[in-house]
Amino acid sequence: MRILFWDIDGTLLKTAKAGLYAFEEVIQETFHTPFDFSTIKAAGMTDYYIAHQVIEHATGREPVLSEICHLIARYEEVLPRHLALRQGHLTPSVKDILAHLHTQEDYVSLLLTGNTAIGANTKLTHYGLADFFDFTKSAFCSNCFNRTEISTQALSIVREHFPSVSLDEIYVIGDTPNDIHCGKAIGARTIAVATGTYSVEELELHTPWWLVPSLPSPIEFIEHINQK
Repeated sequence: MRILFWDIDGTLLKTAKAGLYAFEEVIQETFHTPFDFSTIKAAGMTDYYIAHQVIEHATGREPVLSEICHLIARYEEVLPRHLALRQGHLTPSVKDILAHLHTQEDYVSLLLTGNTAIGANTKLTHYGLADFFDFTKSAFCSNCFNRTEISTQALSIVREHFPSVSLDEIYVIGDTPNDIHCGKAIGARTIAVATGTYSVEELELHTPWWLVPSLPSPIEFIEHINQK
């Protein structure tokens, strides 16, 4: 059996920055100030980390956890509207690969994402991918500011539900250096795809197990991950 942990933004789909626009609305609503997202780093970061940054920049002080949680909860409420307003798209081959894996008993597609569970479900439902994933065994951002915390959660899930699976049968697929690092932190094979904000050359510096400009056909994908 092989367990595939997928990142969402930049890897499975691109929302045309709907998430950032949702954060922007909530920041203006809460703190009555505009926010320039070019001043922070969002790619590969968790929702809680992004919320921490935007509150800190908007207020000039360290945010408290209750503020971050409130911001996230409101963000989750407005996200569906922003997804509908933006012209996003799936990344190449993603739906074909997920559909093919879904028919195979020896492959399990899960999520390892900096999105909250609600945010992840909202995005994947909007883009028609939610049914390909088991959300009950996926790893999400829940009060996490570091992606490595989420990958540790993912490994615990594998150990609990798939105890016979070895580390070289676990794959972490993402589009940022953080995805590569969090996969390596748990000993998983890392697949980097340059469909986000990082180029092939930038991702190559972090030595993923497999690096592609974009995901290939389902057959080529399966053949490669079955390599020993």
